[in-house]
Amino acid sequence: MCGQDTGSEDHAAVPLDNDPNADEAFPWDTGRVVDAHCHPTDTMASLAAIPGMGAAALTVMSTRAQDQDLVAALGKDDPKTVPAFGWHPWFSYQLHDDSGEGKGGEDLTSLEDKRRHLADVLVPKPSSLDEPASDKDKQLVAALDALAASLPAIRPLSAFIVETRQRLQDHPGALVGEIGVDKAFRVPEPATEDKASAAASSATSELGLTPGGREGRRLSPFRVQPAHQTAVLAAQLKLAAELQRPVSVHGVQAHGLLFSALAATWKEQEKKLLSHRQRHQIAGIEGLDDETSDSEDEQGAHDAPKRAKTYPPAICLHSFSGPVDMLQQYLHPAIPAAIYFSFSTAVNCSTANGCARTAEVVAACPDDRLLVESDLHVAGAAMDAALKDMYRRVCAIKKWTLAEGVAQIGRNYDAFIQKTRPKGGYETKLT
Repeated sequence: MCGQDTGSEDHAAVPLDNDPNADEAFPWDTGRVVDAHCHPTDTMASLAAIPGMGAAALTVMSTRAQDQDLVAALGKDDPKTVPAFGWHPWFSYQLHDDSGEGKGGEDLTSLEDKRRHLADVLVPKPSSLDEPASDKDKQLVAALDALAASLPAIRPLSAFIVETRQRLQDHPGALVGEIGVDKAFRVPEPATEDKASAAASSATSELGLTPGGREGRRLSPFRVQPAHQTAVLAAQLKLAAELQRPVSVHGVQAHGLLFSALAATWKEQEKKLLSHRQRHQIAGIEGLDDETSDSEDEQGAHDAPKRAKTYPPAICLHSFSGPVDMLQQYLHPAIPAAIYFSFSTAVNCSTANGCARTAEVVAACPDDRLLVESDLHVAGAAMDAALKDMYRRVCAIKKWTLAEGVAQIGRNYDAFIQKTRPKGGYETKLT
């Protein structure tokens, strides 16, 4: 999820030089161009452009309280859209973790309860809320109080999970997303009455932006503690495992933390691998050689009763920015979930260094685990242009023609969302 400051999606990108497919017309007419991750409900005025877009499918993320119902309505009404329901790590401080309370928790509505919750989950933390000693602590307390006063009720995590379970059941083809961890994000300051805030509010209204994003506000000093982000993430991963839904995951400056959180879901359910010696011992069996999968699951060697899966079936690491060795860690053959890697011009190719790193990762990524996304907040021509640009980059790196690349990524997308593509659009039902 990229910044939501203005609703304009004019993202500067490093130009694509030496495109081997420059003379090939982009194959919109195949109906196979897909967007694995986007946020058009952040700009409601743009939704009318979706039917006229070249993209055949948009995977539309929800992120916070204000967009859950918007994504649900769009997913129900537009055959091009595949909805995803989740709570983004940027907004995780707006939920409180009531998992240790036994019974479901209550909304935090009083200023005192909200400020103490914020003091628990945000950093830096003042030495005391009630008697701050230093000027710095006094400033932190004042900032926490202003933030607490600006927020509606802080919802219990358990209540959000109940609501999300119902939304997923109402939309059998929906994903869980956008979820994850982010160590870089800073919480925006509350809106104020100054001229800058008023101008930002006016621009937000004119552009039709959905409330709840940054909306031009300055950033506070506060970040959400990784432990709280991980608790919110873990609850949503558990729900995805329960309903066996794919997930779309955000990770910024937290690759190790994110991997650990995901790996916890498949702990003790990893695929059992054959040793080198075992492979050689059975290499003479008809139809089995050294090219056969190492997994006992795929060898039919499991006799024990199947347990309920504790991990999501498929995971998309959206706008993946990790290095090649992290990609390879996610591709370990013992991991039972199918891991996909999605790339966007907006995030991955905004700088020359980023583009170069992304080219290395795309080259190393298995052909059947690649996805493309826009990660944009406005539907229409800008979203199509972002997709077209990233498809061209991926095809150039992979030495595919555009037709080959669009077809391959379309197959990958169908596998990721666990469905066979129906005629006439991406329906929101699993097949």
